[in-house]
Amino acid sequence: MVVLEHSFAQCTGNWRLVGSGEERTIRCDRCDCAYPATPEHRLAAIDENYAGIYLRRLTAEGLGQLESEKRENAD
Repeated sequence: MVVLEHSFAQCTGNWRLVGSGEERTIRCDRCDCAYPATPEHRLAAIDENYAGIYLRRLTAEGLGQLESEKRENAD
């Protein structure tokens, strides 16, 4: 399985397909790390972007739950 590494470990950017024709690349919209847009890299980028979406949703859900519990305990 291909893994796309960012320029730094804490990067939370999304992978984007940029360029045209033979010069297409997969580039992170935060750290600017780039890879050739091979089929393997494109699939890895899609997988990582979906994982990021799910993590953001779970984080928001968890934050809401923590805030709700905090309000309940304050009463």
